[in-house]
Amino acid sequence: MTMTSMETTSGAPAPRRGWGLLLGYLLLLLSVPVGLMIGGEAASFAGIGMVYAPFVLLAALAYLGINRGAARVFAVIWALVLVLGMALAAFGLTASVGMTDFADPASFTPDMAALGGVALLALVSFVWLGLSFVPAVRRTVSRILPLEPTSFVHAVALATVGSITLLAFTPLIVTGVPVLLTPAFLDMMTEGSSEQSGLLSTVYTLVWSVPVSIFVVGFGLRRTFAETLSRLGVARPTWAQVGIGVATALVLVVVVNALELVLDPLWTALGVQRTDAEAFAQLIAFAFTPLGAVMVAVSAGIGEELAVRGVLQPRLGIVLSNLFFVSLHAWQYGWDALLVIFIVGAAMGILRKRTNTSVAAISHGVYNFTLIMMAIYGITLF
Repeated sequence: MTMTSMETTSGAPAPRRGWGLLLGYLLLLLSVPVGLMIGGEAASFAGIGMVYAPFVLLAALAYLGINRGAARVFAVIWALVLVLGMALAAFGLTASVGMTDFADPASFTPDMAALGGVALLALVSFVWLGLSFVPAVRRTVSRILPLEPTSFVHAVALATVGSITLLAFTPLIVTGVPVLLTPAFLDMMTEGSSEQSGLLSTVYTLVWSVPVSIFVVGFGLRRTFAETLSRLGVARPTWAQVGIGVATALVLVVVVNALELVLDPLWTALGVQRTDAEAFAQLIAFAFTPLGAVMVAVSAGIGEELAVRGVLQPRLGIVLSNLFFVSLHAWQYGWDALLVIFIVGAAMGILRKRTNTSVAAISHGVYNFTLIMMAIYGITLF
């Protein structure tokens, strides 16, 4: 069945109902408060779910909003709430950049100019949010992005992804500093942490990202499971495709190492502050073992590719979806590393377009695994 034959006149896939599947949505959402009440590792799992679950609710409201006016209103309100929450996070992270110790309020000396920059970018993000729901704007955007301008679901995606992408970049834009690599954040995040807790966090992220990716493309509400996998680009790769994915990853490892060698003098000449490699290594110390390398490779390869290249790219194109992908790393990398991530993400996007998401996931995983193993054993190419 082609996508065209699955679409209604509104541009949305034909309805697929099922109370059991709707119950799946509810259980996924309820696992967050239940986990927080239980405590321990359940709370850790729920804490990661707090990042993912709100988007399941947004997607459900968006799909229900295709035929229900009330759901449309709630979807727009919930999108606004999510963007507002991200804006508050950007303010908080930016304000805390100058702190030396979170336990000492006296070390808090906010940079008012930086906070003003956050306010300006937050305003831009809300303007984007509003304009994305204007049909004429979507018609214009659809000339460069593969979205359906009459689709309410696509409008919600355009609004939230664009706004959140800008806000994720905001702390780095206004301070020039990756907030998670500041001394205060590093002390807070590494205090009492262990290799086991880091690995478990990686597992929890993967466990959340897979079902969330499945649900946000309308599984149970608008698509069957087979249609969902097709929409996500999940397919059994051929051996030739596996080879292409692995070869792409290894070529990227060489290209990235060569590129860093070439760009280092340029960053120095431009006065660009480079990512603190020692601080970053401290942040992800749990990953610097063979097991950690495998876990990070699997989690990033499957989770990030499903979410970005599987969910977003078919509707928002390679560039915008890749900017969102890069923004996910903007709290822990400087601009030098983010350029590399953009190049790698663009390669994954092209791979997804020419093959499928499964091949992009293989390539992403092999790329991450290779880089981490090279770091563990001190292997350099140039």
